[in-house]
Amino acid sequence: MTVTPLLKPQTDILETVTRHPLNFYESPSWFTTELLRHVPLSGVIGEPCVGHGAITSLLNVWPHTKQMWTNDIDPHKSADYHLDATLSESWAKFPDSDWICTNPPYSEFASPIIKNAYRKARVGVAAFLLTSFLEPCDDRADFLQQHPPSLVLVLPRFCFRKDKRGTRWATDNVTISCFVWDKRATGQQIIIRPKSAIAGFYNNPEQAISPEQAFEIVRAIAQGKYL
Repeated sequence: MTVTPLLKPQTDILETVTRHPLNFYESPSWFTTELLRHVPLSGVIGEPCVGHGAITSLLNVWPHTKQMWTNDIDPHKSADYHLDATLSESWAKFPDSDWICTNPPYSEFASPIIKNAYRKARVGVAAFLLTSFLEPCDDRADFLQQHPPSLVLVLPRFCFRKDKRGTRWATDNVTISCFVWDKRATGQQIIIRPKSAIAGFYNNPEQAISPEQAFEIVRAIAQGKYL
């Protein structure tokens, strides 16, 4: 079956400066380590927007990960599947999963991916989204009303890209939060995480810690050293 990609690369000159193709932005390692610090994911975990593996590389070190599958709409990225995660028929081909953990493209693509992920996950979904995802817009109002997140982990701003001139690192207008839909939860919680409290925090890709350092943080969290 041929799946028509909905996330088409941008060709406009301004967009090539301000927005990456396929809305792809690599997650900093501390996104995932902060999630694991508060939500000990386990079992079979799926990543439908794997990119270069920023999230999965850390989850593979996490001792409670039983198995992982990956997907990315970009056929040039290494993944088990190359399907459009906004389409429900794509998810029918993915393996059964306890958790879905991802940093999906934002804009109009996030809502269908999160809805599909919620239906697929046996236990829950953890997704890095603009904090404004809480706004009950038409594409997600009913979903949020019926399935409010059990946890919103509000994170400091990260500079994913440089400004229009390409001279300095710039942040989005809204910060990122980690939204967790744990189907076992009976309440809701908001946790604020200042940068001073985040192990291995860095502000932009040029300041990134090494993969080995990030792996050590994951192992330390698993051993309860960052509780």
